[in-house]
Amino acid sequence: MKAFIGIEASPLLSELDDFEQFLQSAAPPLLVHENIYIYHDQQMADVASGLMSEADLYEETHQLIKTEGTTGEDFFDYGFQAGDDVFLFANDLSAFRFTDGSEVQSEMALLQIEEHLVFTSTEGIYFTINHYTDLILGIVRAYEVKVEFLDLDKWCKKNIKYKTSVCLSLHNRLPPKIQSNLFNKQALCLPNL
Repeated sequence: MKAFIGIEASPLLSELDDFEQFLQSAAPPLLVHENIYIYHDQQMADVASGLMSEADLYEETHQLIKTEGTTGEDFFDYGFQAGDDVFLFANDLSAFRFTDGSEVQSEMALLQIEEHLVFTSTEGIYFTINHYTDLILGIVRAYEVKVEFLDLDKWCKKNIKYKTSVCLSLHNRLPPKIQSNLFNKQALCLPNL
């Protein structure tokens, strides 16, 4: 599993070729899926959201998890596929894994939980909608198995790249108003860590 940031733009952005070209040169995304610009670096995501906000094209920021596995019934409400890659909207999901209990009881619990799963990763982590957490806990208690819920928010923040400096040439290509809104001059002087 890897953490990413998705900056969602207004669908209108796709009609503004010059701005889209400028955005992709100023803050190059790893991937664009429909109107979501995907970044692994928080600073580049901040540049993109700042540019979109200045142009009144910013919609929302998503914490994304890229993973491999099997989709569930509600997958397309809480994730998407971009080519061979699968991304989940971490803000809307809870994740858990089985930690204790017999294999038979765990399989029985999983059969009952299955209809509430959004995604099952190849690493044995199960993703469900946030509001199903109590239901999942009730099911595993009934089957006398234990699960551990993962703190996806903390996991995403820990696994996002934070760079402490910005390329000066990027800064100089931005309009002055955006330069002052996005960067402080001290950050530009720090070495990359």
